[in-house]
Amino acid sequence: MFGLLLFVLMVLLVQPASAGSDAGVSQEQFSMLTMLVGVIFWAIMFAIIFFMQSGFMLLEAGSVRSKTAAHIGAKVMIQIGIGIIVFFFVGFAIKGFAWPVAYILPYSATLADGSSWSGVLANLPGDAITGAVGWALSSTSALPWTFMATPDMYIWAFLGSLVFMLTSLAIPGTVFSERMTLKGHVLFVIVYAALIYPVLAWLIWGGLAGSPLIDPNSGILQTVNSIFTPAVDSELGQKLIEYGMVADATGKHFYAPLTDYAGSMIHILGGIVGLIGAWYLGPRIGKFIDGRAQAIPGHNIPLAVFGALLLAFCFFAFNGGSAIANYFSGPLGEGAGVRGLYIADYIFSDLWWVVIVTTMSMAGGVVGSMLGSSVLKLKPDPLVIANGMLAGLVAICAGTGFVHPVYGLVIGLVAGFQFPLVLRFVEETLKIDDAIGTIPCHTMSGIVGVLMAGIWGQLFWWGIIPMDWVHPGGSMIGGSFIPTIGIQIIGILILLIWAIPIGLAAFWVIDRLVGARVSKQDELCGLDIAEHGVTAYPEFNSKQTDTCPKTVEFDSEEA
Repeated sequence: MFGLLLFVLMVLLVQPASAGSDAGVSQEQFSMLTMLVGVIFWAIMFAIIFFMQSGFMLLEAGSVRSKTAAHIGAKVMIQIGIGIIVFFFVGFAIKGFAWPVAYILPYSATLADGSSWSGVLANLPGDAITGAVGWALSSTSALPWTFMATPDMYIWAFLGSLVFMLTSLAIPGTVFSERMTLKGHVLFVIVYAALIYPVLAWLIWGGLAGSPLIDPNSGILQTVNSIFTPAVDSELGQKLIEYGMVADATGKHFYAPLTDYAGSMIHILGGIVGLIGAWYLGPRIGKFIDGRAQAIPGHNIPLAVFGALLLAFCFFAFNGGSAIANYFSGPLGEGAGVRGLYIADYIFSDLWWVVIVTTMSMAGGVVGSMLGSSVLKLKPDPLVIANGMLAGLVAICAGTGFVHPVYGLVIGLVAGFQFPLVLRFVEETLKIDDAIGTIPCHTMSGIVGVLMAGIWGQLFWWGIIPMDWVHPGGSMIGGSFIPTIGIQIIGILILLIWAIPIGLAAFWVIDRLVGARVSKQDELCGLDIAEHGVTAYPEFNSKQTDTCPKTVEFDSEEA
């Protein structure tokens, strides 16, 4: 696949002359070649992002006890299989089209073809590509969207949304690992893929139906812009206009939407829902004795560290794949914005910017976690360092497309530093059993990243930092994705308002339907035997049977 991408890039660099003419590649030909490069690039990036499932599985399995390691593998496979089916039939319609809310509530937005609509019953919005209106009024599909053969339709959009959903879905279960029933987890996957993730993803990135946090016509966004961006007719405003920034729908202030460049907020969502699940299910047997948190060591630290390294590798696709997405926000084959940039600029310039910023934050996460451990007078635990590295990667997702590499290092340092401190707070103060440190790694690091991206953006809007320090700038896409601190804070608050009640409701319903917490005997035996009738390490557990008889290993509640 990499060879095919290289071949296409070589084709783009060659301009064959047409017969009887000195003209090179036509604009139409260039547009098609550009699209082909983008599609192949995305296919590679999406495949790598999907591979994050392997990293999550190894990190979680190595961080828990051996008697649950096989269960972790089964759980990840179940998330993939059921998650894909549910997202295909329900989740993507919500994420991409805000179904059914966008079709029944008063709301205005702009379609891809430039036309506008209001989402009231008297004037239902239609899909400009498929002609679908609502859920089942399309002659070609029972869905409000459909697959088409051309690559610029929903095939790539569905796959990209899917792998990001699977990434977010893998996070919550790592918090309450070793204590949820398999039936309960199956129901949880269905709810998360059908509803919990898609609603937030629509709010962050929007879709055909727009989103109140990114739509330039949104009253929420316009109000925030009026407070946190300069007036267009001010001296600073005129400089920003010359740089390529654009006004919002009022024409008085600048368009500065909620920005989560590559998805820090989907990590926050997964961590928050996981936190609620851990609270609802309660701690593992033996985690707290006389109110004090006890260490439950993972059974294979090298395996867990390898999982973290595998996730780090995949983060380059997680962030880098978003660079080309911004190219397709502009006119295909004609560059994007006043600088007339072609896709080559994005691959050779923006992609490397994103990768370097991501790398710097990753390094900052490692160092920050070691500094945080030293403050607590702890020795450098390899799992803490590995999670600190991931904390830096989670945090940088929000602003990796426009912050400076040095600022990326700062973001990583902050995210890594808080990891051991927040983990201790979660365990000793909140009395929450976070099996592998997911809450500080994903929830808090995501919050750090979203807020610090907003701080960097605010410094830009106030003219405190040089414009050319913010990359790629508004003119890259004929607009802006550089946020204000105000809209970033609102985005986090909306996430919490959505995630906490829906998470509580989900676990309550699951518990009533099939039972959420495994029995004491099953937990002591380990979920490998209890749920699957197998064990990850049979040569070390030859005395265990599928009935898990009481042995010395399982006589104690602290086992």
